[in-house]
Amino acid sequence: MRTGRTTAASLAIVVGGLLALIGVQPASAHSALTGSSPADGAVITEPLDRIDLTFSEAPLAGLDAGLRIQVTDADGTDVSTGEVTVSGMTMGKAVDLENGAYTVLWRYVSPDGHPIDGSYGFEYRAAVTTPSATTPATTVPTVPTSDPVTPTPTSTATATGASDGAPDSAPGIAPGVWVALGAGTVLAAGAVVVLLLRRTRRTS
Repeated sequence: MRTGRTTAASLAIVVGGLLALIGVQPASAHSALTGSSPADGAVITEPLDRIDLTFSEAPLAGLDAGLRIQVTDADGTDVSTGEVTVSGMTMGKAVDLENGAYTVLWRYVSPDGHPIDGSYGFEYRAAVTTPSATTPATTVPTVPTSDPVTPTPTSTATATGASDGAPDSAPGIAPGVWVALGAGTVLAAGAVVVLLLRRTRRTS
């Protein structure tokens, strides 16, 4: 009897140990966060538009709705935008950041359906670029290479004479005609005088 009881007790111990091992094994095999960008406690000085979290295993397919990334500023405002995207073992989300301290809250579902979550913080100190004032372009007037040519009025020759002040020659009697008429008049007058003298002598 004692031997049977001892054997039963030993079997119970062995079965209990096996059950304990079976219960512990899944818990130890859960996925875990292996890296993040930015890292926990990092001070970022370069432009940053996305938060990425990498795990030891890819998220469980079909449970994308259970994945969550939330990035809050010092006032608790969520500055993440869009949906959580998954690429292999990394899930990420876009962010719109200004200089300040931020907290990342995340929730992940492992391939065995076990959800895990966590949080960490980082600081963003990107340099602010100030647009430089632009100098307006100065328009330089174009200088002509030569003086413009002023058109000179063309002299028009008149057909009536060589100069404007010279009167035109009026048509008239030739000078020889005038001389002949004068000589004839003188001869006629002389003939009249001779006739008068002769009459006077005859009457006396």
